[in-house]
Amino acid sequence: MMPSQARTGGDDSLHRWYLGVGAAALVGGALLPPAVRVWVYVALAASLVVAVAVGVRRHRPVWPATWWLMAGAVAMSLLAQVGWALAMGPTGVPRFPSVGDACYLIMLVLTASSIYWWVRPAERRGGAVDAGIVALGAGAVLWTLVVAPMLFNGRFTGLRLGSYVLYAGLDLLILVLTVRVVVISRVRTPAYRLMVVAAGLLVATDTTNYVLLLAGTSHDTLTALGWLGVYLLLGGAALHPSMARSTGSMPANPSPASRRRLATYVSLTVGVSALSIVSFAAALPASQSARLIVPGILGAAMSVLLIVRLSQLATLLNRRTHLDGLTGLGSRVVLQDRLDEVSPQHRVLLLVDLDGFRDFNDAFGHQAGDAILVETGARVRAQVPTNATVVRLSADEFAVCAPAADDDRDGSNMAERILAAVHRPYRVRGLAARRFGASIGAVALPAGQPCAPALRDADLALRVARTGGGDQVAVFDPAVHAERLANAELVAQMHHAVEAGEFEVHYQPIIDLATGDVAAAEALLRWTRPDGTRIPPDRFIPLAEQGGAITTIGAWVLRQVCTDLRRLWSEHQVAVTVNVSAHQLRDPLFAAHLLSLLDTSAVPGRALIVEITETVLVTSVADAATVTAQLQQLREHGVRIAIDDFGTGYSSLAYLRELPVDILKMDGSFTAHQIDNGGTREIAFIRAILDLSRSLGLVTIAEAVETDTQAHRLRALDCNLAQGYHFAKPGPVADLHTLLHKHSRPAPVTAGP
Repeated sequence: MMPSQARTGGDDSLHRWYLGVGAAALVGGALLPPAVRVWVYVALAASLVVAVAVGVRRHRPVWPATWWLMAGAVAMSLLAQVGWALAMGPTGVPRFPSVGDACYLIMLVLTASSIYWWVRPAERRGGAVDAGIVALGAGAVLWTLVVAPMLFNGRFTGLRLGSYVLYAGLDLLILVLTVRVVVISRVRTPAYRLMVVAAGLLVATDTTNYVLLLAGTSHDTLTALGWLGVYLLLGGAALHPSMARSTGSMPANPSPASRRRLATYVSLTVGVSALSIVSFAAALPASQSARLIVPGILGAAMSVLLIVRLSQLATLLNRRTHLDGLTGLGSRVVLQDRLDEVSPQHRVLLLVDLDGFRDFNDAFGHQAGDAILVETGARVRAQVPTNATVVRLSADEFAVCAPAADDDRDGSNMAERILAAVHRPYRVRGLAARRFGASIGAVALPAGQPCAPALRDADLALRVARTGGGDQVAVFDPAVHAERLANAELVAQMHHAVEAGEFEVHYQPIIDLATGDVAAAEALLRWTRPDGTRIPPDRFIPLAEQGGAITTIGAWVLRQVCTDLRRLWSEHQVAVTVNVSAHQLRDPLFAAHLLSLLDTSAVPGRALIVEITETVLVTSVADAATVTAQLQQLREHGVRIAIDDFGTGYSSLAYLRELPVDILKMDGSFTAHQIDNGGTREIAFIRAILDLSRSLGLVTIAEAVETDTQAHRLRALDCNLAQGYHFAKPGPVADLHTLLHKHSRPAPVTAGP
């Protein structure tokens, strides 16, 4: 429900009262003498200014520019009425020129500006051809009925003639801009319709006024009804609740060959041809004018046929744009048009993705794949209401926009029916029966509201269904969208954080369990915002991996670690371990850059230990040669390689055999659970990891040691090294220097026996 519609019913009735009272004033005012009628004009104009102000205040349109311009135009109209009233002569006709004439000119300019700004500035494209056609047709009518007689009959001269021609030109501009709005605006609200009718009535009334002036007949009553009607319609539009969503709309992209548009083009063509024939006939002798009739009629007929032919071509092109050539379903354009409609009904949007189709298509070819898609489209169509819109969005992705049943507002029941239909075996000539699953994302579309984000929300739900293993239905959860927005914002802030110096490297000592000496330290990244807020590493590092920011952040960490290592190594001979991501290792120049950093910092390779996770080993299979080459190049220069979180991933003995690895870092979950609470089996598993490490000549580091009991048991199991809060918390490099000064003999990290 729109905010303006959520208020009490007073808003809905106010515009009716205004239109009712105004209609009474319109009828009564038209019957009054000219000297009195002008003050009725003034009263109605003043009420319109108030109506616009009240409407903008109550309904708060998102794009109010056109309404304020309209208010300015009405205010100038009010001043024009006052000016004409003060300039009224004894005959009841205002003297010319007067202040009223200048104000009326400004009023026309502001009205044209208001209509021009009906659509947001960034969304003005479109409608130029239609507006040009109307300009030519209406211009021909205006020239024949108004401008040409004014210029050539000698009734008006000088400034009065110039002002009348200028007024007529501005009326034509208002008509053309109104047509443009009708063509490109997607809204069809009551307020919109009232405004369009008011603009048309203004142009029609002014034109009638000019024609009657030229004829020298009385025109007061007729034109008074027209102008008062314009005020009345605009006031009703301003007070109607729908005025809040009647401006600022995006282009509607209507069908270029609609019957209404075709009829308009044909009417204008015939009308202009008829006016041309009449004008020539009036200007030439009777003997000559008859010769123009047949060519004129033939020319008009040719123009009409050309319009019809072009409309047929446009219809054909439009069909190709709106239909999927393979399945006969609608296209994305059709779906977008449905979503752009503000429906009075609750609706649902479903995105259906065929699981496993791409593999099937690659294995058996496009002909078999096309048969599956055609059958899937038919099955989806059969499971939804007849008034639903079913389209094919991409290769194997379909979409359904359908009215929501009272017992199925989120569309989950409809999605389950589609899922069951897809599960049935597919029979393709020459192949055994095949079964497919489907991932379906569903989102509810509330009644009476625009559905601009619907596709995005349904796609988020579809991703949830896919990541959950497929062959399931996921309903859009606003919390998921909010989390994604927060994550995207956090990724954007990371790049700024590097430049702003919000990141800091902390170091946690690694202890030799046999001697208690500091053997090394692990570099850990910390992020503190200027307001003191700390972002946990497990919050931002995975997002940095996903969003690509990890490459920039990782490069900064390596530079900072190499800078800190210069003193740590020269004073204490302490090595530092640092995590490297899969994104960094895929760069063929990574090892060269890192070795260059070490050389610039005057730090030997053995002072640095590069940590990689088991996930890197698995996800980088396609880049195994590159990863291995990078690690081998580093190891040849003394840099040691450690596998972090060992025991929780999917690495195998083959990785330990083929990759140049020196250190295993046993995941902290073994320390926290299996040592404290484990029985014989759990302790045996830890002992197996330690035995494996020793047999391969590797060093083992136990992570997350938090109690003396854990340290004692690891020592009893002959574990080499350990780190955790039991020994020291991570801290700035200065804290590490303080701790190292207490130990005269650092214990080097070396390979196992």
